[in-house]
Amino acid sequence: MSPFRLTLPKGLLRSLTFFTLIPQIALGFDIQGSNNVALYWGQNSAQLSPQPPLKSYCDRPDVDVIILSFISLLYSNEKIPILNQATPQCTQIPGSLGGQVTCPELAQEIEYCRGKGKKILVSLGGATAGYEIQSPAEAAAAAKQVWDTYLGGGQGGMAIRPFGEVEVDGVDLDLETPAGQEGTYWPIFIDTIRSLYQSEVGRNGKKDYLVTASPQCVYPDVILSPALRDKRSWFDMLFIQFYNNLCAPTNPSAFNFNEWAEWARSSSQNPSIKLFIGAPASPGAAPSGGFTPLESLLAVASDSMEDCENARVFWNGDALSTNSSNPYNPFGGIAFWDASWTTPEYTAATKLGLTSSWEKAKAWNQIFKREEPVDDGKAESAADRKVKSRGTLARGRGRSRISRRRHVIRRLHRHRR
Repeated sequence: MSPFRLTLPKGLLRSLTFFTLIPQIALGFDIQGSNNVALYWGQNSAQLSPQPPLKSYCDRPDVDVIILSFISLLYSNEKIPILNQATPQCTQIPGSLGGQVTCPELAQEIEYCRGKGKKILVSLGGATAGYEIQSPAEAAAAAKQVWDTYLGGGQGGMAIRPFGEVEVDGVDLDLETPAGQEGTYWPIFIDTIRSLYQSEVGRNGKKDYLVTASPQCVYPDVILSPALRDKRSWFDMLFIQFYNNLCAPTNPSAFNFNEWAEWARSSSQNPSIKLFIGAPASPGAAPSGGFTPLESLLAVASDSMEDCENARVFWNGDALSTNSSNPYNPFGGIAFWDASWTTPEYTAATKLGLTSSWEKAKAWNQIFKREEPVDDGKAESAADRKVKSRGTLARGRGRSRISRRRHVIRRLHRHRR
């Protein structure tokens, strides 16, 4: 199969000509930033031969997070995590339980990437079954095994570690089976591994591990819904799959980033959680649909950033709500499935587009704050006036399920696996 190659729009190509000449663009992962670029790596869905090594993606200055995909099996009652990747860098250990692998070359590349400031996560899950947990004991066992196998545990030969002494920066949950069933025990997994993060010192004193997830865009994601509402479940980032579902940007009336942003502001255990738009990097990466050309995807991202910024400034709610004195904006960036479909030019254009879009959103914010309220006895916000100016386009969307007393800007946007 010959992989689909994207041709960037001329406007983006012209912008890239000046990319290296813009010193104000901050490169590198910033968990508080809104222009991070994340890639899933390891499954090689474009079927490149050979799959480009992890190091080649870490050499791109515009890539911030790489998610190793996947721990596809939790083996036996001990819930031993088995890594399954389409790479010759990992080989099965003869006679190992469940197909455990060793990846010394990949371990060196992980160290190389972390040395360049990238965050490297390992993702548990994927589209195939084999990693389900059926009890609190299994959830706790799986968390301890992941900690010992890929993170800071397993000292003294307590576990077979594919990357040896090298550890990744955290675990991602890409939970897709059993489809349609709530993952009742995943909050216990999250709480257990978070407790290990906080109570155990990892190798070289490391303690800043992450917990992330990759839910389907339909809110709430069914499998993750117990964790989304459980106050023990602390997520640092969500890479929301806005594809293979009706809520993809290709279906503007159903695109629901704002619904997830509302959850982040009002219900997330982590008050600073970051949300990414998860997107396929080509039509071939999303056989069930949802691919959005990059120029349109960046327009969607710009709208989402602006909506989040407007909500930050104008939303008045309870004690947990955001307001003009709180700099929190839940938008974190874009995550692509998967790395094999991307080119250096593609990720560079994404970083540039996200950075310029965020600057645009901040500029809009400055304009709004300078405007004076209308003199009609009520303080009408600039955001309210902006909504009115959209006329029938905004009114035609119907009523949101979110209370309108919260001035969250909701618009008709122009625009996974």
